[in-house]
Amino acid sequence: MHALLTTVLALTGVGLTVWGFGRALRHRFRVGRPWSPRARRSGLALYAVGGLLLLLPDVLAGAVVSAGAAGSEAGAVLATLAWLVWRAAVVLGWGLGAVALGLTSARVVRPAHAGVVRMVAAVPRRVDFEHARLRRRAGYGDFPREWAALIEHDRALAHRLLGQSNHFDDGAHPQVAATLGDWSDPMTRRAMEALVECDRVRTPEPPLGTRDVLGSEYGRAVAAFESAVVAAEENARAHARAHARAHSLSA
Repeated sequence: MHALLTTVLALTGVGLTVWGFGRALRHRFRVGRPWSPRARRSGLALYAVGGLLLLLPDVLAGAVVSAGAAGSEAGAVLATLAWLVWRAAVVLGWGLGAVALGLTSARVVRPAHAGVVRMVAAVPRRVDFEHARLRRRAGYGDFPREWAALIEHDRALAHRLLGQSNHFDDGAHPQVAATLGDWSDPMTRRAMEALVECDRVRTPEPPLGTRDVLGSEYGRAVAAFESAVVAAEENARAHARAHARAHSLSA
């Protein structure tokens, strides 16, 4: 009876260990559903209970049914050695499984995943070289590289266009501002269209995988907006100089 109960307990331990191990991993890495910490904890508990049943089935069975006397001294020694080998194998296998479960825990996986993501993100891609060439070729060396700085640059350009900051140092500022305020002027109208386009494509956060803001739709829109504002300001200064010359000739 003792041997039968020991076998049943050992088989139950095998089932609980395998079930708990699979349940812990399945609920940690299942796809399409949110990760369930409660399900993983229950899997770990089943794994621990199964390991205990595997490790000490004879002891637990002996607490219920008394073991029969050994047939001989040699048989008792062999039984003792067999149980030592069994327990060593159970401890080794259960320990390897526990290490695997520990390495798949959120405390280990999340930092490791973040490190891998940073390493992959640091590897230069062909598009990164294209953006670098674009910055050099188009003179965008001082153009913002971070998303927050890009949004601030967009707002500063809007202030310049709408005349909310007095950044003109020449004496023709009133005439320049008047020209910039004339939305019928083609250059000013083009700058206003670029402003509207920036407002349309702006997002609070950069798109996933964005390394250089020039590679995003919003970054390209702000770059076009900057060029349009500079062109509108140059056009306004030209109008101001022409107005000044006409005024001096008439005087």
